[in-house]
Amino acid sequence: MPVRTFPSFTALTVLLAAAGSAWAGDNTLYDAPPPDDAAFLRWIEPAAAPVVLGVSDLGQDGDAFHPVSAARTDGARAGVFYTAAMGANGEVVLIEEPARADRTKVLLTLVNLSEDTVRLVLPDQEVAVVGDTSINSAASRAVNPVAVTLEVETADGRSLGAFEVSLRRGQNLTFVARPDGADLIENRFGATLGGS
Repeated sequence: MPVRTFPSFTALTVLLAAAGSAWAGDNTLYDAPPPDDAAFLRWIEPAAAPVVLGVSDLGQDGDAFHPVSAARTDGARAGVFYTAAMGANGEVVLIEEPARADRTKVLLTLVNLSEDTVRLVLPDQEVAVVGDTSINSAASRAVNPVAVTLEVETADGRSLGAFEVSLRRGQNLTFVARPDGADLIENRFGATLGGS
C-alpha cells in the first residue's frame, strides 16, 4: 500500500511558514547591531543635550550610551566610550573614558566633574578602589562582584556621597563627582544614532 505523504507535507509546510513568521517577528524585538566602527556617546544631564562630536540627537533615552559610527562624527574614535556633561565651570565637557579591558568583571568608572581631584574608596578600610582622578577626566577599575559600600571623596577626604552596591557580573557602574555631591549611574545602551 503506498504511503500518503501529502497531508504530512502540507502540515510541515504550514509549520515552517508559521515558524518563519515567528522568527521574523523575533527579529523585530532587537535593535540593529551597532556599526562596525561604533563609538559610544552619552549625555548625563537632565537638560537638553547640545551637539557633541557632531551628533545632534544625543539626549534621547536619558544617560544611556548611544552607538554611532565614528566616521559620522567630528573626531570620535571607534571603540571609545565618551561622557558629555556640564562641567563645574558651566561649560560642556567631553570626557574620553578609559578602555574597557576585562569584560568578565564589573567595571567601576569615576567621572570627575567637580572642582577638585577625587577618588572612589572603601570608606571603612580607607582603601582607594579608583585612585586620584583629575578634574574633567575619568578613571576606572575592573573588580569582582561583591556587596560593598563605596564612597566618592575629594583629595582632602571630604565625602561627596556614599553608595551601597551589590555588584554582579556584567554590570558596569559610573560614579559622577560634582561640586555639590556625587551620583551613581548604571551603564546601559540606547539606540544607534545617525551622527552629523
